[in-house]
Order: sequence, then structure tokens, then C-alpha cells
Amino acid sequence: MAGPRRARPENGWGLGASLVVALVLLAVAVGALLLTRASVQSRVMERSLDLQEVGQLGRAFSDKVSLANSALLAGGQSLVQDTARARQRFLDTSQRLSARLGSNEDLELVEQVRAAEQVHDAALRALLDASTPQDQKLARERLSRAHGRVRDAQAQLERKVQERLARENQAALLTDRWETALLLLASLLGLLLASALAWVLHRRLHPLKREAAASAHRFQALVEGVRDYALVLLDARGRVASWNPGAERIKGWGEAEILGRPHSVFYTSEESAAGKPERELSRALQEGRLRTEGWRQRKDGSRFWAEVSITALRDEDGTPQGFSVVTRDITEQRRTERMQELLAEAGRVFHQSLDPDLTAAEVARLLVPEVADGCILYLLTPAGELRPRAVTHVQPEREASLWESLRRFPPRAGMPPVVWEVLRTGRSRMDEEVETQDVEASAETPEHLLLIERVGIGSSMVVPLRAGSETLGAFVLLTARGHRRFTQTDQVLVEELAGRAALALENTRLLREAREAVDLIAVTAHDLGNPLHALQLLLSKVQRAQAAGRDEDVRQGLVAARGQAQRLGQLLHNLLDLSRLSSGKRLLDAAPMDLGELAREVVERFAEAAAQAGCDLRLEVEQGQVGQWDRIRLDRVVTNLLSNALKFGRGHPVSVSVSALDVEHSRLRVRDEGVGIAPEAQRRVFERFERERSAKTEAGYGLGLYIARQLVEAHGGIIHLESVPGRGATFTVDLPRIPRLVEELSVAESPPLQQ
Repeated sequence: MAGPRRARPENGWGLGASLVVALVLLAVAVGALLLTRASVQSRVMERSLDLQEVGQLGRAFSDKVSLANSALLAGGQSLVQDTARARQRFLDTSQRLSARLGSNEDLELVEQVRAAEQVHDAALRALLDASTPQDQKLARERLSRAHGRVRDAQAQLERKVQERLARENQAALLTDRWETALLLLASLLGLLLASALAWVLHRRLHPLKREAAASAHRFQALVEGVRDYALVLLDARGRVASWNPGAERIKGWGEAEILGRPHSVFYTSEESAAGKPERELSRALQEGRLRTEGWRQRKDGSRFWAEVSITALRDEDGTPQGFSVVTRDITEQRRTERMQELLAEAGRVFHQSLDPDLTAAEVARLLVPEVADGCILYLLTPAGELRPRAVTHVQPEREASLWESLRRFPPRAGMPPVVWEVLRTGRSRMDEEVETQDVEASAETPEHLLLIERVGIGSSMVVPLRAGSETLGAFVLLTARGHRRFTQTDQVLVEELAGRAALALENTRLLREAREAVDLIAVTAHDLGNPLHALQLLLSKVQRAQAAGRDEDVRQGLVAARGQAQRLGQLLHNLLDLSRLSSGKRLLDAAPMDLGELAREVVERFAEAAAQAGCDLRLEVEQGQVGQWDRIRLDRVVTNLLSNALKFGRGHPVSVSVSALDVEHSRLRVRDEGVGIAPEAQRRVFERFERERSAKTEAGYGLGLYIARQLVEAHGGIIHLESVPGRGATFTVDLPRIPRLVEELSVAESPPLQQ
């Protein structure tokens, strides 16, 4: 095995050395040829310039002759001036030629041309000086001969230069032929060397290539065959460079859409903002390998608990080249491990918390995101309404959509039908895959459907909160579409947790009611003692007045005793209603009635009390205010409000009005113009045992307005207060003519709908 390994480098070095020598020789030959060609081209250029100067020399002489002839025709006076510039150009050109032409033969030819021109110039001057016709004739013959000698000498010089230029052109052509031949030879040599190199490389590298291809194929098959692990390669900047099918199955992104993106997209938005992705890559570079667990995020925004191994990849010099990231979804494993932890933590929360709202929020927090992506906790009110007490989701924007959906479309009997069915039967309901038609069926309007679709429900579970035989509410758990699905294990866990939560809520309620009962006994004993003591004193006073025969004192004492008896009766009725509210019994016995007639009866009943209080009691009734209401309970509402108005409006007018708010609602208003209620007290006057004391009034029992609010809300209505200190107070009650509770009871008592 050692021999072949040594032979391969030696063969490679030999082939490389041969190739380098051949390339060097070829480069030397090409360089020499290029220098020769440059030299020949330079000489050709020089001869061309020589020929150009000879031609310019002839043109200068021709210009001189032409100017001389013109001057002679004009009389010859300006002959010297006219020909001076042309002759000077001739002389300058001859001097440049003497400097350019290096051979003696060429210099002699130039000198002959210059001498012939001097003779021609002398003949020209002689012609100008000739006075007789005979002298002029001889001068012209001499001038003609001189002109011919100049032309002959110039022609001889031009032929000499042209011959030399022709020789240089022949040399350049020969050089080009040699260059072409050498280039062809070099190309052939290069082709031969390339062929030899390709043959050697093919012989040596083909087995390696075949082995590398087989290894790559095996590795690719191994990577693509791994479905339970996400195998990802990152470049040195932390961007995705490779992606296997397991990564696509676990994280949701396709290879084409994830390549080149930063690996921070796999982290939750909170961790990305905190810089955790960069810190983990930095640790992997420092330590070589990093193993960690934590929440990771899929393409659709859902989260899963991941076991991640990050390994830094380096080249032979230790330079970082990238990272390999192996990710495994261990959500189910962690969920199993967390079951006991959740139950133990839930037990701790349930035993320590005595606040129902805090208990509800803690339960929702325990379930998200360990068991579900979203959770809604519904609780039944004493009036039988289903209200959400806690809403949470792993994604804040989807949690906002849940709250918006519940706020704008509160649950009613049959809406959503699954929740009411679970409350009625007491059995859990789990949908591993929520179908589109189920979502559309649960939506009341297109806007409601849009809010539900924003949540992206993939799997759902509804679990009742049962304490003994009583159902207190229900858990609604959701997972994101394309995320995990609920299993029977999840259902068992949530049912166990729901049972403990219901027991904790019931215990909290019972403890709170026990404490309130103790407080109620103390307050009731005190509040009942005052009117009883006053009644005893009044009866003793009446008895003495009767014995003394004072009839007027007897009458006044009986009237006062009747008022104390009314106070006792009102307190007893409020305590009865409070008992019903605390026990969760159904309060309403609705039947058609006229709210205006009821108000008239109560006003007539309080006419004498209003006169004693010095109040001008007024009544305004709009006809036709008929609805499905409990007459006895609304009588208690009007009585408590009017009694409160007479107490705080003593000596001022008090008005009661009944009118229509809209087609479906009626409005009752009770207004006094007394001392009014301070702004800080307006927020708590409807609470239990809250009393508003005034210097001009005695303290009440703190139950009247609380009972009024509870009874109004039991009818599905609302009550609110408007008051300015010193300017009186106005209590407004808005009642639906068919209370929601009546609708729910009618639906609940009807045969169940088919799901």
C-alpha cells in the first residue's frame, strides 16, 4: 500500500517539471520572435518616414519653382521674397534627411540634390539679372538644365529609399511567416502536452474520482435517509449552505427557500433579538463543539424543543470554514419528562394561590408551550355565562387575534358548539386534525372567520373542569397548523391537570365564600341590630304615647316603626339574593312584563318615604317597554336604586324614567340632585359591603348597589353611574328585552344538536 502512494507524487512531480521546461522554452522562443518582429516593424516604420521626407523634399522644390515662375511673370521684383519660404523648407527637409539616413551613399544622394538646387537657385538669380534677350536665353537654358538635375537627383534618392523600404517589408513578411510557424508549433506542442497531461490525469484521477463519487453518493444517501435529524451545513458567516430532507420535515423550509438565509431564523424571535444565535456559534468556534437544548422555530412560526449539536469546521490551517448543525426534535420526549414536573408544579400553584384569576393564569402558563401552542380557559359565571378568564399563545400576534375574536364574538350557547357540548356531557373532545369546514362552521361572520384563520389551528382539545358533579368551565387547547398533534397522552395529562385545577378553583371559591360568610354574619348582625334596637325604642314610645292618650305621637311612632320595618325587610331580601348568588343558584324566573308598570308600583310604594325625606318624586314612563324579565328581581333593582336616591338626595327632587334605548333594549334611569358621589368612590360603589358615607346621611349596608348590579348582569344588562359631587347622581340600567341567559336556557333545554 506504501509503494503506490509514493509513486503517484513522483510521477506527478516529473510530469510537472517537463511541463514547466516546455513552457519556459516556448516562452523564450515566442519572446525572441516578438522582439525580432518589433525590430523589423520599427525599421519598416523608419523607411516609411524616410520616403515621406523625400516626397516632402520634392514638394518643397516644386513649390519653389511655381512661386519663381509666378514672380518672373510679374516682373521678378519679388522673386527672392516669394521663394524664400519654399527654399527654406527644402533646405530643412534636406537637413532632416541627412540626419535620418546613416549610409554614405544616401548622404551623397542628399548632397547631390542640395547641390543641384543651389545651381538652380543661382540660375534663377542669373535670369533675373539678365538684361539682353541673348543673356536671358542663355540663363533660361541654364535654369532648365539645373531643374532637370534636381529632379534626377531627387528621383534617384527616392528610388534608393523605396528599394530599402521594399527590403524591410520583405524582412517583416518573413518574420511574420516565422512567427506564424512558431505559433503553430507552440500550439501543437501545447496540444500534445495537454493531451499527455489529460491522459496522465485521467489515468491517475479517474479511480479517485470514481471513489469520491461513490463516497459522495453513499454520504448523500446517508444524509437523505436520515429523517429524524436535521443535518444542516452553515458557511463561515452562519448562512445555510446545505439542507437535508430531515431538516425540511422538522423545520418546514424547502431547500430552495432556505439556502443562503441566516441560521437565526431557526431561533425564537426573543432569542434572536437577544443575540443567542451568534453567541452559540462563537462558543462552538472556541470549544470546537457545542451541545445544547432549547426552543426552536419552524417556518410556520410554531415551536419545538430541540436537541442541537454545533460543530465548527476548519481547514488544514485551522481557518474556520463553517459549521455542521445536527438538530433532533425531542418535544415528545421532553413532554413525557415534563408531565410529572407539570403536575408537581401545578400542585404547588394550586395549594399556594387563593386568587381564582391568578390560578387560572398559572394553569394557562403551565400548558403553553409545554403541551399546546395556545390555551383558552373558560369559566362559568354564577349567571350561567361562559367567559374566558385566561388566554395565551406562544406567538403574541396570534394571542392578540384570540383575544380580539373573544371580545368581538363572545361565546353563546351553541357558539362554539364543541365547548357547550363538552360542558353538557362532561367528556373531553380531541380533534387531531381540525378540518377547514369545521373552522368555517364555528365562525359567526366573515370577520370572525378571518380572526380564527389568523390563529392557524391545526389540532384542538377541549377538556372540562369538573369538581365532583359540577362543571366549572373548560380548557380549549390549540396547536399550530403543520405543528405537532395532540395524542392520548396529552389528553390524559390535561384531564388530570384540569381535575386538579377544578378542585383548586372550587376550594378557592369555597374558602372565599366561607370568609365572606363570616364577614357577612358580622356585618349582618351589626346592621340588623341597629333597626331592631330602633324599632324596640319606637314601639316603647308608641306604647307610652298610647297610654297617655297622645294619638299624634302614636301615629308618628307607627310611621317611624314602619320605616324601620321596611329597612329590615329590604336587608333580608338583599341577604336572600346574596345567598342565591353565592350558591350559584339560578336567579331568574323570566316572564313577559312591563318595566314601566313595575317602576310605577315602586314609586307609589315609596311616595310616603319620599315625602318624609322632602323629595319631589317624579316618574316618566314611555309606553310599550315589555320584555322577558324576572319581575321580583327587577323590583329589587328599582327598589334599591330608589332607596339609595332618596337617602342621598334628601331635600332634593328625585326622578325615575323608563324609555326605549333601541329596538332590543329598554332603559331605566334613577336620578337624584343630592350630595353626589366622589370620583374615587364611583369605581367601588357596586362592590359588596362598600358604603359611601356622607355627613348628611347615615351609612347603608353596602349590599343594595351590589345586588342591583348582580341582578342586572344576570339579565344580560349593564348598569353604570354618572355623578358630580354636589350635583347629584344618575344610575342608568340598560336591559335586553330578551336576556341572553333566557336564550341560553332555551337552547340548553332543547335537544342537543348533531355535531
